[in-house]
Amino acid sequence: MKVVDIDKKPQNERIFFGDFGHYIRVDSVSHEIAKKLKEASEGNTWFSKEVDYKSDKTKFSSLPENAQRAFKLNIAYQTLMDSGVTSGFSSVLNRIVTSSIWSILYARIAIEENIHAESYSYGLSEVFGHEATETLDLVYNDEFVKHRMEKEVELFGNVNELCNLENSNASLDEKKQAVLQLLTGIYLLESIKFPFSFLVTFTINNSYDNAIAGFTKTIKLIAHDELNVHVPTGKNLISILRKDSNQGFTHLFNNGWYNKIAAEMTDYTVKEEIKWAKYLFDGKEVSGINSSISENFIKYWAGVRLKDLGVETEYLSEKKSDIIDWFNSYRDINKQNAALQETTNTSYQKGALKNDL
Repeated sequence: MKVVDIDKKPQNERIFFGDFGHYIRVDSVSHEIAKKLKEASEGNTWFSKEVDYKSDKTKFSSLPENAQRAFKLNIAYQTLMDSGVTSGFSSVLNRIVTSSIWSILYARIAIEENIHAESYSYGLSEVFGHEATETLDLVYNDEFVKHRMEKEVELFGNVNELCNLENSNASLDEKKQAVLQLLTGIYLLESIKFPFSFLVTFTINNSYDNAIAGFTKTIKLIAHDELNVHVPTGKNLISILRKDSNQGFTHLFNNGWYNKIAAEMTDYTVKEEIKWAKYLFDGKEVSGINSSISENFIKYWAGVRLKDLGVETEYLSEKKSDIIDWFNSYRDINKQNAALQETTNTSYQKGALKNDL
């Protein structure tokens, strides 16, 4: 692959498997939704050092041991996942995108994921100093955390192997199937796995007198990026591939292949998340949350996400728990309504920037 190929002008700008010389231009945008999501991402811009962790330094030790354990396992896992997604987007996904506007959008998302991963490390370093290493090293030392990203790594690897080797024997349909599975895996990660990890932090902070207020503020910012830009990106992209025959993917939806694979991947994700919840909470009491509450939360979001993809689901047959509405309210950074002098610049900025744009 040339860094930039301008030997000929591309005639067919598809999102994947089209003509693209990596010449970035927006004089003609293929999909307006990608432009809007890119602009929303720009409006969300924030940086890891904007959050104040002074309160966390003094209050974290007041958390019960089980709450500390759940928090540390959870944040190590989040650091791992965001690091992996950053690498995957940069080294794999953006190499196979063949549309200027989608390339720009995914480049921005990769930067945001990088900021997310850095923010966890920064917060841990601010609160624990050199002892932060022990928490971050859980990705090597805790077997459950260690295997939390195996499926995503596999999906990125499949696409890399099939789509980026000139001598690949894979058919075009096999490549397209690998791309759809990767996009769905990323979508499930960002729309089911990440929200559950956010819930863990939010619940601990809410149950124990704002003992991790700085971490909570950071994760509210991260949740805003994920649920307002990254998840809609996955949802809209898959919808376009389902409906737009020019993209060359519609037959994989019409013949039932995609709905079947999306349901299977979601079921796998749900089972793995429930196992994770049991590892965090079974026999380890943490106020406000347990594996049963977690399971209801996980299944609800799985149902919403499948429905958004146009796939039938029974996950929404159960009664919606109050935890869902609480989570959506708690994570809303624009409801903090704090005076500028009483909060960090980040909170104020996020409430005002939306109107400026």
